[in-house]
Amino acid sequence: MTFAPNQTHLGRSLRGSTRRLRLAAIGMVMAGVSGCSWIAMAGKESALSATGRNGGDNFTFAGKIPAHFGLDVNPFYYPIDPQRSTCQRQNVRGEWNARSYGTTHAVPIQDTAHSFAVALPLTYTVGLCTLRLTKIDLVIHAAHGDQAWQRTSAPGHFRVTEALPEGVPGFNDQSTLSFTAECRWLFKQSEARSRFGELEKLLQCSATGTSLQYDQLPGKTVTLAIEVNPEEEPSHDETWIKFPNGWKPCAQESSGWRWCRNPPTFQTFQMNGQTCTVYPGCTE
Repeated sequence: MTFAPNQTHLGRSLRGSTRRLRLAAIGMVMAGVSGCSWIAMAGKESALSATGRNGGDNFTFAGKIPAHFGLDVNPFYYPIDPQRSTCQRQNVRGEWNARSYGTTHAVPIQDTAHSFAVALPLTYTVGLCTLRLTKIDLVIHAAHGDQAWQRTSAPGHFRVTEALPEGVPGFNDQSTLSFTAECRWLFKQSEARSRFGELEKLLQCSATGTSLQYDQLPGKTVTLAIEVNPEEEPSHDETWIKFPNGWKPCAQESSGWRWCRNPPTFQTFQMNGQTCTVYPGCTE
């Protein structure tokens, strides 16, 4: 089935589009950047970004990931001399700021335990500007089921500094520095899926605030092992009660608030298509 366009409506749409374009152009002029100069600036920045290249020195970031886990490794680079003119770039408002660069190395979630290893450059050059590695952001991903809503994540990061804070370890005789991130599942009844009383899990990991010394990194290996605490806990206190055979959820109040009264009352919940009374065993 085809439809003939309404000519009157089409004419109004074209006039409306023209008006919006005119207002947008006026807005750019008021901001100090004309449409032509903005296009030229974007083209110049695109051409300059195409010159980006990794430096020669790098180190290896490697590790072990448990089943149903994945990881994003996000190195971030900032200019060695941020005030240098070649290290400045202009935004759409005409303001000048130090340029930066970041990228992502993705380690997908897998059904079995797996390892990863990526080479991370210590510097990145754009045109005549050299940027130095200043931090590595991590995003630890995990799945507690097959559905999209059963995937969650937790953040972490490494700071790359001139010197290590007191008490922070350095590399061993094998040029390796090892860290462990302990993760734990926190369970709750999902607010987003509360009509079904679905069991949802959140991820909590201790993988933040670690420092690496910049001049110690070339040619070295930093390892990260992700371990999962087998003891799961409720995400909020006084919402579930632990019994010898598992955790039971306290009933939800008419106001929507959930907490454990004395004496408590309990309710069922949904887990993997089953109606359950206790976690993790489902039935008592």
